Amino acid sequence: MAGIGFELKRAVHEPTYLGAIKGYLYAAIISSGPWLLAVLGLGLLGLVSVSFLPQEGRNLFAATVTHAFALSLITTGLIQLVVTRYLADKLFVNEIRVMVPTFVAVVAVVTICQAALMHLLLLRTALPLDYRLWAVALYIALSGIWLAMVLLNAARDFVAIVLAFAIGYAASFGAGLVLGLYFGLSGYLAGFAGGQMLLLGLLIWRIFTEFDAQQPLRCEVFAYIKRYPSLVAIGVMYNLAFWIDKMVFWFSHEGISVNTFLNIFPIYDTTFFLASLTIVPALAIFIVHIETAFYDHYRRFYAAIANKGSWREIQAAKEGMVNALPGMYLMLFKIQGAVAIAVIALTPQIMGVLHIPPSYWYIFRVAVLAMTVQVFLLVTVLLFLYLDLRGSVLIITGAFLLCNTTFTVLTIIGGYAFYGYGFLYASIISLLLAFILLDNRLRHLEFLTFVRQPLNPER
Repeated sequence: MAGIGFELKRAVHEPTYLGAIKGYLYAAIISSGPWLLAVLGLGLLGLVSVSFLPQEGRNLFAATVTHAFALSLITTGLIQLVVTRYLADKLFVNEIRVMVPTFVAVVAVVTICQAALMHLLLLRTALPLDYRLWAVALYIALSGIWLAMVLLNAARDFVAIVLAFAIGYAASFGAGLVLGLYFGLSGYLAGFAGGQMLLLGLLIWRIFTEFDAQQPLRCEVFAYIKRYPSLVAIGVMYNLAFWIDKMVFWFSHEGISVNTFLNIFPIYDTTFFLASLTIVPALAIFIVHIETAFYDHYRRFYAAIANKGSWREIQAAKEGMVNALPGMYLMLFKIQGAVAIAVIALTPQIMGVLHIPPSYWYIFRVAVLAMTVQVFLLVTVLLFLYLDLRGSVLIITGAFLLCNTTFTVLTIIGGYAFYGYGFLYASIISLLLAFILLDNRLRHLEFLTFVRQPLNPER
């Protein structure tokens, strides 16, 4: 994200307060756009659909979209970090022309695989054919959006990206409302999926505009799967670990069946979706200020090594990188802590405006605390990936997955008073483990960097 972060940093330093606010809004949408707008769009659609859709229809729509988000994130995790690493390597040697051909090749393969997977899953249901086709279209569009954002993180025209998200979700809301009124549940899903397809089309157009598209297809990226299998495992495990507690609730005795395997548990799903919005300000600040500050020292450290700099230069760069971290975490703590305290204190007012019953409030407060911890876990994982310490990330994500699964099962056994604590405690344990590993790896960073170099480098 540091690439687009430098462009956003210039935007927030405009001389007027309005310009700075606009820059931070851009950063919020760039860092959390799909999730942020999805929660807002689905919330609005849920409110207006009460007048023309029965409760069963609304539950099925919510289940379809929620499962599409979860499954698309988990499955694209198989290739997302691999593509990121490949393109980062190419940008390092200034081979920008491979960006578009690589993206087209990846999207083509992913679309075929995702369409086949979703068709096979939906064949097990009794859903109408038109509904199944639009569910597949939504799933493919979301998968493409996650992949498109990999390239767009290196883009410069962030305004066009923000406009694309605004247009896409406005279209999802408007088309879902209109088609739902005339064609019922299938039209409702068709409108929402159509808006996501429009969004993907706009993002693809932005990619072709931003980067040179004169090259044919490039499939070299798939060789990186064999070269970096750890990135495949990390991409799947992190997303699965984040969603596994929701899945355990879906398929437990607490889950609500919608006459398919697409179960939901609204009291848990809704509270965590809303709580996830509380991390948007922290992520916006991270992409604009914190990550770019760390990146400056990070770049100097590896440049000193690559250019055969002196030991003093390497040590100075490392110290700058290490010294930037306390300030980074402190800023995150101030921002996210203030947001979490305010949201927890104002929960009755927030829930009242959204017409969410009091039975949801308790879990919502726990979810806000859990998402606060998740901000620090996500940032720490990103630092490990910057330093190419993939083994450490595997340990952290594996622990998160195991703890979240185990603790969530125990909370279901314990009852309502414990709901949400499984995710919270799993996040805390994973974060503590991440801090211990980060401290150890940073103290031995020079050693780790040099000994991991191959004895016989590839040409």
